[in-house]
Amino acid sequence: MKQTLLYLVLYLTFSFSVLADDAKVELDSTTVVAVANKQLRPVVEVVGAVSVVTAEDIAATNSENIGDALRYESTISMENAGTRFGDAGINIRGIGNNRVAIEVDGITNAKQFSIGSYANATAQFPETDLIKAIEILNGPASTLYGSDAIGGIVSIHTWNPEDLTRLSDNATYSKIRLGYDGKTHGRVISGLSAWNGEKVGTVVSLTHRDGKALMNHNSNNLKRDFGDWEENTLFTKFVIATSGSDTLTLGLTGMQRSNQTQINSFIGQGRFLRTSELLADDISNNYKLTLDYSFAINNNLFDEGVLRTYYARTSFEQDSFEKRQSRRGTPLSQFRHFEYEQKNYGVELNFNKQYVANSATHNLVYGVEYKTADIEEWRDGLETNLLTGVSQASILGEAFPRRDFPNSLVDELGIFVLNEIKFYDSPWTLIPALRFDYYDLTPTRDALFDANGADTQVVSINTSDFSPKFGVMYEINDETNIYAQYVRGFRAPPFDDVNIGLNIPIFRLKAIANPDLKSETSDGFEVGFRYFGESQQFNVTAFLTKYNDFIETKARIGFDPTTGILLFQSRNIHEAEISGIEISHQWQINDSFSTYTNLGLTRGVNRTSDEPLNTISPAKLVNNLQWHSSNNLWNVNLYSTFVAKQNRFSQELHSLFVPSGYSVFDLFIDYKISQKQRLRLGVFNLTNKEYWNWQQVRNFAEQDVLIEALSQPSRNVSLSYSIIF
Repeated sequence: MKQTLLYLVLYLTFSFSVLADDAKVELDSTTVVAVANKQLRPVVEVVGAVSVVTAEDIAATNSENIGDALRYESTISMENAGTRFGDAGINIRGIGNNRVAIEVDGITNAKQFSIGSYANATAQFPETDLIKAIEILNGPASTLYGSDAIGGIVSIHTWNPEDLTRLSDNATYSKIRLGYDGKTHGRVISGLSAWNGEKVGTVVSLTHRDGKALMNHNSNNLKRDFGDWEENTLFTKFVIATSGSDTLTLGLTGMQRSNQTQINSFIGQGRFLRTSELLADDISNNYKLTLDYSFAINNNLFDEGVLRTYYARTSFEQDSFEKRQSRRGTPLSQFRHFEYEQKNYGVELNFNKQYVANSATHNLVYGVEYKTADIEEWRDGLETNLLTGVSQASILGEAFPRRDFPNSLVDELGIFVLNEIKFYDSPWTLIPALRFDYYDLTPTRDALFDANGADTQVVSINTSDFSPKFGVMYEINDETNIYAQYVRGFRAPPFDDVNIGLNIPIFRLKAIANPDLKSETSDGFEVGFRYFGESQQFNVTAFLTKYNDFIETKARIGFDPTTGILLFQSRNIHEAEISGIEISHQWQINDSFSTYTNLGLTRGVNRTSDEPLNTISPAKLVNNLQWHSSNNLWNVNLYSTFVAKQNRFSQELHSLFVPSGYSVFDLFIDYKISQKQRLRLGVFNLTNKEYWNWQQVRNFAEQDVLIEALSQPSRNVSLSYSIIF
């Protein structure tokens, strides 16, 4: 805690001292975002904590995946599923596990699902070369984005044709990029072309990646995992001018990833004590078809609007091959197969209307959204006695094939309205908003699910809720404002929490449905101060969010008095609370030097047990010192990341491993070879520090032998070359 306070005091002292001495080099105050209001607004006028990661930021930091792109955000952590499965989701302010909505061009991503050690359908993210900007809204965002966004929203925007051709001297733009990522020995070749005619514009991109498993610190001295993976992405977007300023946008994205892993870190330990070999072969596919129609009709109801419809399919096939001995010493071969598929359909209609009434300008945003998710999962398995050659479709007492939850259909309807009210000759802006959500979960049992036990209960969910929001901003002067807001969050019970049917007879374990599972709700309070001067920008936000009926997934509830089987069931925690402070400061020191710093300090507590929430990351401060030459040929960024030791955590179950605080430095050098060519070099972990990310190790015991294999990469380099023509 002392180390965290030291970071805070030093940073505030530095910030307020430099605020008094502007260098008169103007910053860009025109950055606009849509994530806060579903309408483009200057970021300096947004009520709420919003940050933006641009394509320039992604390129400058040699970011080859979404985790790389977000690593210098102090309030964001990637939830990781290990060397086999990779990034599983996003955690904002200590809230993750499918509670942060992830959208790509307005389309919600499929949710993450895992069951046991052999099956994990992780979150899917777009290719970084396709990203124009990532907008992050911290804290509950259910008023505009519904049940998925109780923890926040990450909104990713891909390139449009005019975005790219604007960077060239004519109506065409093409770029080829070659890259190398040392931490995975990853290679990438990416081609991107855009054409923008009078009526039709097109973007076409093809990207190929391949690499190895993540190289953790001192991996040469450990039993580390080996992997071979490749990923191919095809992206196309057509923008057609129909009439006036109306446009029709058709997008098609296809991504396929294959991954072969030799898992060594588990072998001979814990559950895998008798395992001698563990191999994995995984394939994932992600396809998306979108159609957007943007139109402008000036009438009494709206000035402009957008109609969006989409179809998306995400699927996983994961095979595990294990050799082990039984407790009696019999050599066995075990094969496990996992399939997961989610199909999303949706339509959304949004309107904007500006009008004048009661001495105020009203910017009205309202709309309706309907989406359906069709989700299926099943597992298969085969165990072979290597002495007799006899095989059986059963492992650890589980009979295969089987489903862990019934086929589930989720229908969601949302209706929202937001009004930004600016009063004449007044510094006040008011933003009231309200959303109504309807949620319907319809499970369908079949023979595969009944293999869990014909008596397994199946529960339907039908619920609705209102999510109000009220924000207010006071403009002190042209450079400074303060704001405050209240936001209510809502999250309906997920399909896998409601109807999980896991049953492992040999271990006498069983997960059961919960017909009484309630929706999660939250009440969020936030206040902020924002200064935007000619050479400096300063933001500070303080927040408090109270969660009610927080869902704890597959909690241990005790033994069945009749059978003696240990039961697990998702349940509601009555109250949880998360609070914190976020600070950012940007300073254009002179024509060559600039710096950007952001700090996140968050605390969380389970009010039912009065124990800390282990999902909260320790305090994190990030600084970027940037220099560019007077001729703009060279650009250098030094990123410094300081993370405090985790000093608030619950040890209800066992003594946890608590990593020390750490300081890590990354250096990026960008050289402009010519007007069309660039070379970028990144050197990560300059001091070769051994460290761990809390979100990856927070569930491991202090003496767990896997800890060493979970350390972050040692010093490594990345290289990127691009040419535009």
